[in-house]
Amino acid sequence: MPDTIRDGKGRGFLSGVNFDNELLTRSTSVPQRLHSAVDGLYYEATTGIINLSDANELDIIYLKYTGDKAVVVDRVFYDSWASTGGTANTGVLRYYHTITSVTGGSAATVTNTRFSSTNSLNATVTKSTAFTGGTVWWSGLFSSGGSVALEEGRILLTQNDTFGISVQADDSNSSMDVNVNIAMYEFDTNVIL
Repeated sequence: MPDTIRDGKGRGFLSGVNFDNELLTRSTSVPQRLHSAVDGLYYEATTGIINLSDANELDIIYLKYTGDKAVVVDRVFYDSWASTGGTANTGVLRYYHTITSVTGGSAATVTNTRFSSTNSLNATVTKSTAFTGGTVWWSGLFSSGGSVALEEGRILLTQNDTFGISVQADDSNSSMDVNVNIAMYEFDTNVIL
């Protein structure tokens, strides 16, 4: 009896071999964010609309991953509206890591984007908080009146790692609304190591 390779799902498909005796294969590639969403492991957390009433830096969202896999910060969305006080319509967005503690704030709602999933993110997510410690590792200018998605995908948090975002309006601003949303997925790093 000849050796055969079957599809393993009982559909009766056999593998093919070309003229050079090489196995014929076909693969399907999907982005990890879509794969995670299908598995019910893609989440989003938002600050809601926050008013920047002065030019002081405001820590607005904090994430501490407590699971045993990893979480990948896939995208950061920020929305900003024109200032209703002052003349400036710009500000600075800052990313922090290695935050030692937070004070104040309230728990952010973390939504699984596969709405029928019962999975929840193994993390502490706090909004409108104050960071202690931490290191700024990226700063960027934002302008009001727009919505921007920052394609991250390379920010990887393992157990007890922290990530936070702050915003700061320009000196001549006295009232600007902002909203920041973090999109992330849990990922088992063992599948690629």
